[in-house]
Amino acid sequence: MSDARAVRAQHDSNPGNPRSWSAPKTFDNAAGANTLDYWVICHDTKCYLFSSDDNGHLFRSETTVGEFPGGFRNTQLVLEDSKFALFEGDAVYRVQGTNTYLLMMEAIGSDGRRYYRSFTAQGLTGQWQPLAATESNPFARSNNVSFPAGAWTRDISHSELIRTGNDQTMTINPCRLQFLYQGMSPSAGGDYSQLPWRLGLLTQTNATC
Repeated sequence: MSDARAVRAQHDSNPGNPRSWSAPKTFDNAAGANTLDYWVICHDTKCYLFSSDDNGHLFRSETTVGEFPGGFRNTQLVLEDSKFALFEGDAVYRVQGTNTYLLMMEAIGSDGRRYYRSFTAQGLTGQWQPLAATESNPFARSNNVSFPAGAWTRDISHSELIRTGNDQTMTINPCRLQFLYQGMSPSAGGDYSQLPWRLGLLTQTNATC
């Protein structure tokens, strides 16, 4: 009986066990009803919620680790640009072994194709500075990606970097970046929800460490 209780307690603290999850409830979105693509990242004491609005704005809200997933407040506009230059798909990561954070934002280029810009900050409340953040110098776009079997997409969309682990710090290894993304045939068109997106994996080839 004691062994059974121990197993049950272990399962109850395991996010991989859906039976241990709480009932769904309305999330109090401090950034407003028009935001989307929510991204949470934490350090030892606080959790930060990032979200965008498909209109050139990136917001950040915060709560304590103890209050998570509730208590988000102190919402601030932390980055602003034109609508398509700062569109959606926001994601924030900690660079392993540093206090540097990497922000990824999906943009729509002058050719109508999706690509990723990047920014860095010192700390999660620091000011975001452009890293590879233009169409000519992007983080990931069809003009700086090679396809060994031929270019099957001109879009790099709704992507995530592969992390070193699966905890709330969202830590990445800067010496081996891999970027899971969705793309589609350049000839595809029609309603967005019906587009034939496929998954692809980008692997960094120019690491300096």
